Order: sequence, then structure tokens, then C-alpha cells
Amino acid sequence: MEPAPCTSKPKHTGILTRRNLGVLVGIMALAIMSRFDSIISPSVAAIQASFPHTDPSTVESVVSIGSSAAIVSALLFGQLLTRMSFRIAACISCLCVALGGLMPLVVHSSVSQLLLFALVVGFGVGIATTVLPSLSARFFCGRKLAALMGLVLAVQDGSSMLVLALGGVLAKGGWLHNYWLYFLALPALVLVIFMVPGVGAVEEESGKVVGSKVSSSRKSGQCWWATISCILIGFLSIFLVAVLYNKLAVYIAKYGLGGTSAAGVALMFNTGSSVVIGLSINAIKRICRQWTIPVAFLLMALGALLFLTTRSFPLVCLSAFLVGSGSAINMATCPFLLSNLTPHKRYPLVMGIFSATTSLGFTASTWAFKAFSSVFGLNPVTGSFIGMLIIALLAAVILSLVRFQSCVESRYVEQ
Repeated sequence: MEPAPCTSKPKHTGILTRRNLGVLVGIMALAIMSRFDSIISPSVAAIQASFPHTDPSTVESVVSIGSSAAIVSALLFGQLLTRMSFRIAACISCLCVALGGLMPLVVHSSVSQLLLFALVVGFGVGIATTVLPSLSARFFCGRKLAALMGLVLAVQDGSSMLVLALGGVLAKGGWLHNYWLYFLALPALVLVIFMVPGVGAVEEESGKVVGSKVSSSRKSGQCWWATISCILIGFLSIFLVAVLYNKLAVYIAKYGLGGTSAAGVALMFNTGSSVVIGLSINAIKRICRQWTIPVAFLLMALGALLFLTTRSFPLVCLSAFLVGSGSAINMATCPFLLSNLTPHKRYPLVMGIFSATTSLGFTASTWAFKAFSSVFGLNPVTGSFIGMLIIALLAAVILSLVRFQSCVESRYVEQ
């Protein structure tokens, strides 16, 4: 039996019911898969050592280049989900991640080959990140949807935390061992086949209760500025947090704070912050209110400042936690705002654009901060954290001055 679609007057406030259990299992399987593009992060320094004549930024792109393919797949499937079932899209996602992640175990003689397979993984991840919010919004709404988006974020980065830590341990025996973790995509495929509903993102509107008091004409005609702003906030959040995935292993090696396992542990704190944020996002919003998004950028700025001024591994872990917390707050808040800003039929496409833009942020981060460091004659690692500090502070100040979140929530979000 398919779970019931979203209605505006739910009989209960919990998201876990017998009727919804199947689709929730499918959503969580996809949530775990959607972070598999960063599995190799703890091994960046080891890969650089194996290919010493390759430009370090090129090696770092083994982690970030998949986001380029995710841009394409997010835009493509954002449109296809109006015609394709969630189950088919999710199966394609799992197959891409499994294929791209396991092929390096067989073919791994050059960085170019690793980059190619990372693109395949990224394509699959882009599909998953597009399916997730659309699938959630198809069957949940209002506070249930907000709670589910927080839970999805917690599962995404909670599982990523464990996988990254395990990847750091496996990398002690050689960076190639890190790729064994992609075998986890195969049981995820099985769960997706049986648990993700075989329905599409768009259903017939007749007989449905409209869940928002905001008219569709107002949504489509007057909130384009808020939609673009939310997408830009998501871009900046991932653009900044990508510095850790690209530079943290190198930072730890540069200052003698540990090896590949230390990088995995530090990244575990970064992703683990999302578990805390995801499970407590509604409480955080009640405390910070209209300043939630500016506070998120301030947390990222504080984390960057600690990276620049301290050389202690415990403080590295704290800094990673702060940066991850700021990014997680924004990534839990923006999709929910977009679900209120976007007409039902356009939500998959808008979330496809959102996913593509955040993927672009992850991809562009390496090259943008490399250029920034080169222009100002800075060490690439130091320059990246200085750039993070400047951008995060500017974003916090600008969003506070224009009262962005207060304006959007008072006009478009149903209370």
C-alpha cells in the first residue's frame, strides 16, 4: 500500500507511522547514499603521495569533481521527475554510485581514471539529492515535512560521519582500500527497489486539500527573489564547507597533527554536527528566530577563525564541528523555505536547481580558493580559510541588515 499523500490537516504530528514506514525506509536509504561522493576525502593526502607529479588541486578534485556531474543529473532529473517514478530514479542513482565507486578497485593507474569514476558517482548522488526533497514533500507537509527534512539531514551526515571515520581507518592500509566502502551501495539498491514508491512527483490536484494559505499566483509571481536568495544561500553554505573536504587532510598533514585516520576523525566532527542540527533544527529556529541563517554563517566564520589561529587537533575537531553546524542549519532551512515558496508542480525542478547549484558550489570551491590564494600570494590552505572567514562574515552581515529570513517567513511561510 502506498503511503497517503500530504494533506493540510494531519491527524497526528509524528512522521513515523505504520503507513509511512516503507517510504521512510526508502528515504533513509537514499539519504545515506547521497553523501557517498565524499567517501574518499580522508585519502586525499595519500593519493597525492601516490601521484606526486600531479597538481594537488587536481588530486583534490577526486573528491569535488563529482559535484560537476551532480549539477547535470540534478537539473535533468528535476525535470524528469514530473514524468518518471521515484523508484526508477532512485534505482538509477544507486547503480551509478555502485558502478563509479567500485570500478577504481579494478582500474586505478592514473588520477584521470579516478576523476572519471568520481563523475559517475557524482551523477548518481545528484539524482539522490534531487529525489529526496521531492519524495519527502510528496507525502509529508507542514511541520511533518520540516521534521523529516531535519531527520534526513541527520541521517545523511550521521552515516557520512561513520563512513568517513571508517574510510580513514581503511586508508591506513592504502588509499585504494577506501573504495571498498562503495559496496554499501548494493544493499541500498535493494531497499530502494522494495521501499521507494513507484509514483511520480506530480499527482492529480483534484480532490487534494491545498496546504498553504498563500495563493499559487502569489507564489509564482512575487517570490522569485526569495527563491533565488535561498538557492544562493545553499550555494554559499556548500561552497564554504567544501574547504574542509578539500583541505582538511592536507591541513592536518601540513602541521603534523596526525595522519589519514586523524583526517577521518576531524571530518567525523564536521558531519556529526549535522546529526545534532538535524534532530534539533526546530528548537534552534525557536531560539534564533529570524536570525537563524545569519547565526549559521557566524558559526562558519568562527570555525574558520579557529583554523587560522590554532594548531591543536582538539580545536581542529571543534572548528570542523562549528563549520558543519552552520552549513547544516542552512541546508535544513532552505529546502523547507523553498517548499513554501514554490508551487507543488514546480518543486522537483526548483529542488533540482537547488541541488545543482549546491553541487556547483562544492566543485567551484577548490578552484575559487586556489585563485584567491594565488592572487594574494597566500599558502593554498591558509588562503582557503581566510576566504571562508571573509565570505561567511559578509553573508551574515548582509542577511542581518536586509532581515531576509524575517521577510520571507512573514510573507510566505504558513505559521
